Amino acid sequence: MAKMSIVWDRTTAFVGEHLGTLVPLALAAFVAPGVINSGVSVAAATASPGVRLAVGMLAIFLAIVSFWGSLTVIALATGERGLADAGRLAVRRLPAALLVAIAIGIVAAVAMLPVPLILATRGYDLMAIAAGQGANIVVDPQTSSMVALWGLVLIIAGFFLATRLLLVSTVVLRERLLFGAIGRSWALTRGHGWRIFGLLLLFMVIGGIAQLAAKLVFGSVFALLFGNAPGLTTALLLTALVTASVQAVVVVLLAAFQGRLYVALTATDSVWPA
Repeated sequence: MAKMSIVWDRTTAFVGEHLGTLVPLALAAFVAPGVINSGVSVAAATASPGVRLAVGMLAIFLAIVSFWGSLTVIALATGERGLADAGRLAVRRLPAALLVAIAIGIVAAVAMLPVPLILATRGYDLMAIAAGQGANIVVDPQTSSMVALWGLVLIIAGFFLATRLLLVSTVVLRERLLFGAIGRSWALTRGHGWRIFGLLLLFMVIGGIAQLAAKLVFGSVFALLFGNAPGLTTALLLTALVTASVQAVVVVLLAAFQGRLYVALTATDSVWPA
């Protein structure tokens, strides 16, 4: 049985040993897309619908680049010897991994449908809420309780499923499965759910606090140094750079953990020798 402390130690050891490879990858796949996305989003806030559509398409492309980056880190953590080989493997399996991720996202979106259905059956104007006029709508306590209860169910189910499906992308990458990767991840994490959940929860809390602190602290410092004018400013770009850098550290560690956990759980029964 894999011990999470050992897996985490191997994760940090992997990151330390491959730091020279991971830093340029993180800059290209996570930091640069994060800064670009922040900059163009602010610049396009008052632009024409056509420009906003182009910005949306760019955001999707940058998200795919970051997803490729995560797959590349996983490939390195599961045995690829160099960045070039890991990157090529990630490119080959990217369409399959994206397809599975989109399918899971669609299921998650469907699970949220009861919220608008509750509001609609209770007589609330969904079109007004969708148009951004929700601040002017007062929801009665009974409806709020129903929505909050379903939201709590979704949060609990989401944490549970995220724990059991943590290795889906890794399985798609390494075992050349498509939707079968969902069942394979479920099987691999059986008996380890609470351990993985505890480590991921701690990881998310620390990572979230670090990102929030970076944004607030450095955002305030840069605003004092360069001014706090609205729009695309030096302060905004520098804050985005620091925030994206912290986020990149979180993403790299999570991807590396997925890879090392996969190796730990498949050391005896994997079709890919660990």
